[in-house]
This record gives sequence, C-alpha cells and structure tokens, in this order.
Amino acid sequence: MHSNVGLFLHRWATRDPERTGIIDSGRSELRVSYGELDRKAARVASHLRDRGLGGGDRVAICTANGLEFVAAWFGAVYAGCATLPIPAESTAPEIAFRLRHAGCGAVLTDAERSAVARESVSRASSSAALLEVEEAIENAPGEDAPLELPADAFAMLLYTSGTTGAAKCACISHGSLRAHTRTLVEEVIRLRQTDRVLGTLPLSHSYGLRTTLLVPFYAGASTVFTPRFSPRRTLELCDAHGVTWLPAVPTMFIAWANDDTAPTPTTLRWCMSAGAPLTEHIRLRAEKRLGAPVRQAYGLTEANLTAINAPPDEAIAGSSGKPVAGVRVRIANESGAEVPQGSHGEVLVRGPNVMAGYLDDKIATAHVMRGGWLHTGDLGFVDGQGRLTIVDRSKDLILRGGASVYPSEVERVLAVHPAVRDAAVVGQPDDYYGEQVVAVIVLDGHAAAADLDAWVRASLAPYKVPRYYAFVDSLPRSGSGKTLKRQLREQLLSGALRTEELGAKRSAQ
Repeated sequence: MHSNVGLFLHRWATRDPERTGIIDSGRSELRVSYGELDRKAARVASHLRDRGLGGGDRVAICTANGLEFVAAWFGAVYAGCATLPIPAESTAPEIAFRLRHAGCGAVLTDAERSAVARESVSRASSSAALLEVEEAIENAPGEDAPLELPADAFAMLLYTSGTTGAAKCACISHGSLRAHTRTLVEEVIRLRQTDRVLGTLPLSHSYGLRTTLLVPFYAGASTVFTPRFSPRRTLELCDAHGVTWLPAVPTMFIAWANDDTAPTPTTLRWCMSAGAPLTEHIRLRAEKRLGAPVRQAYGLTEANLTAINAPPDEAIAGSSGKPVAGVRVRIANESGAEVPQGSHGEVLVRGPNVMAGYLDDKIATAHVMRGGWLHTGDLGFVDGQGRLTIVDRSKDLILRGGASVYPSEVERVLAVHPAVRDAAVVGQPDDYYGEQVVAVIVLDGHAAAADLDAWVRASLAPYKVPRYYAFVDSLPRSGSGKTLKRQLREQLLSGALRTEELGAKRSAQ
C-alpha cells in the first residue's frame, strides 16, 4: 500500500490544483494553491534526491510557520526522508544536538535562520547539507512525486522530554499518521473542504503539525498561517479569512480572553485546546471572547490527540472527552493492573496514534511500551461514559506527609481568583513532610499571599493549601505551551525564586 502521507497534498493538487492550500500572513497574506504547493514540494524532493538523500534518510527543518515549512516538510516526505522539525527559535547548540543525535543528512532552513543553522552544522561536526528552501526549489533538477513507502517507514522524528525525563526522539510512521489523521478528520473534528484553520501553533510540534497541516490537507481545507503569535493579529486573521476551526494551547486562550482590541470572530464553529490543562474559568472566558465553543483534548508527542471532548458531545469541565476512534485508554496502578472505573491511576494508551518507539533507544522504548501499552506518566481517570480526565503528571504529583496533592487541583482554584492571571503549583523538598506545596503566581491585579491563602482554604483541604508563594512576571513555558515545572523546581532549590512562607512550618496544615 502507498502509505506516503505526502499524498495528502498530492491528491488535492491532482483533483483541484487551484484550491487554496494556505494563506501565509508572514508574506503579506499570500495565497498558495494546492497545485503550487505540490510543485514546490516536488522540487524540494528532487533537490534532496539529486544530493543522494531518500528513503530512510533524516532531514531537519528549521523555518518559521508558513510556505517554506510546508514546501520543506512535504518535499522531504515526497523524497521518502524522515522529517525532523526543529523549533524556529532554537539556538545553535540545541539544533546541533538534534543533528548529531538523529544523524541528519540535510538541514532545510529559511534565510532568517541560515546563519544559526550553519553554526549548528559546524558544532555538530556534521556533514549535513545546508539548504535554504527557496534555493532548493529554484535549483532543483526536476519535480519528484511522492515516493511509494511502506506503512512502517518513518515520516517524522520529534524530540520530547519523553514520559521518563531526558530528551528523546519519538519516531512516527507514515501508517500511523495516515490512519490517525483520517480518523480525526472523518470522525472527530469533521473538517470539510470549505473549512479554514488558523495555523498559529508551531509546526515544529506534533500538535501544530497534525492539526494545522496534516488534518486540513487531508480534508482539502486551507490554513491561515502566522509566523508568530499575537492575540490581536490572530483574531483579525480569523475575521478577515473566515476561520472556522481554531486549535491552540491554553496560554493562547488566556491571551485571547484578556484581549479586547480586536473584533470577535463570527465564523468559528469551535476551538480546541491541548498541550496543557485548560481551567474551566479560562475556557468559559475564552468561549465568550471567541464566540464559539472551546473544548479540551489530550495527547502527548508519543501519542498525540488521544482523546477529544469534541462537539456535539457536551462540554464536561476538566475532561478531555472520549478516546479517538481506534485508540484505547486504560487506567492502571503502579503494578500495571487496571483500576476500577473512576479511580485514579496512570494513563496507558494503545492505538494508531502511538509512536513506533524512541530513535536508537531500545531500552527506553521497551520501558515506556511495556505490556504493549504506552505508559504516559500522566495520572487520570475514566468516568461512567468513558470520558478521560487528566489529573496531573505523575512526576508533578506532590507527596506531602504521605498524602497526594495534585497540583492541577490547586491551580484550578487559584486560577479563578480575580487577581490571578496564571499559576503553577510545584513541590519543594521538606525535611519533615517530604514535600511542601509552593504556588508560583502571575498577578493581574493586587493580591497578597495571605489573600490567596484564604481563597484556597475556602475550597481545599488544609494539606493541599500552599505553604509558600512566589510572585513572578511570567511562567516559563515550552514551545507547545506547557509550564516548565522542572525549571521552577530548580529555581526554588537554587534560591533564584524567592518565596514567602505562610504560617508555622509544623502546623496541622
């Protein structure tokens, strides 16, 4: 079977070449048809194959969101190469690590990033060819259609902190991407040819690449790409181009909820939040601001978009909804045994959305895939209707005096305080209790630690109430919008993050 996901683009270029594939707001809202995108991808593929790169070779891509990334990514998969998307803001040492670890044969970049890419190749002591996308298109000897590939050939390599700590490279096959994308489009998101998607998520991350590139291209829809996020600009684009579906991360929904400078979109059917928990307070505010339902989804790089609380299903506060068709979810205890319905445990996943494994790391792959299930490291439960709710990351769980404190529960209470814009809760080592609860707060008004303490105590048991508060201008976040709690814990241990202690340390709290 011809499993190359490059057929998502090539098929529409053949059927309806004049159909708009993307609108690149970074290029003065340039419209590019499926036919033109196909030609550019085919020329990138020809250029790569002319340099001896093809089936199984690894090609890094480091560009801004937009035309060049689309041409580079599809060009690489047309040629049969495995793509390695790299965040556009990456430093030379970060890129060099990936080039060296993955053994990349080429780096496709744009003019803005060519200098850092060149330094990265040098740092990696790599023989990788450095190619600017536009030059690769211009200098290609011909145009190559998508190479026929087996389902288990790798389409994409994505670096992640993994479910077990250190950075790893998740391998995603063509067959996996093809099957999961088809299900998302036809049975969950129900995207149509007439839909417009807002592409503000970084294409270097699995969530952004799947939802703003693969999903719309499978459906024959179009994407309005923006090279960087701005709440006002993205809402203007939604209004100007009739955007109907908007996938984003919680930080973006927070920004939209707090922005009143642009018109409310009138064409959105619904919006999807993933990448981190979305509090009910922010979800409802974002719905009002965007004029459309906002729903939660759950996934991780190793098993992207596992469950989605998509319309027409009712909105359930805190829930990620039902598993996507073909995906199975199991809640297990520490020994791997399934726990009763409604009980908390580790979320295990099996299905077409699950990675093939970690690149060149059989031990880590065997550990995370033990028993034939992906062990996500996330804690959650499944209710009587089969809906999944994520409680926390197992590594973020705080054990205080033998009692479990779920940071997300405390964060949800803090988030609805009128003076709190953002909050993260982490554990800090304590000689007596084992760990103490620390709340790191971004204010959007005036509130003292004592005010927040009283607020939390009104809703939660004493042992869950933060002992310490730290006030910051912003929380550190990854490119996918996740709060970098490990960084906060390191700042606490080093003393770089100053805290205010409330109450006596040995109280009954």
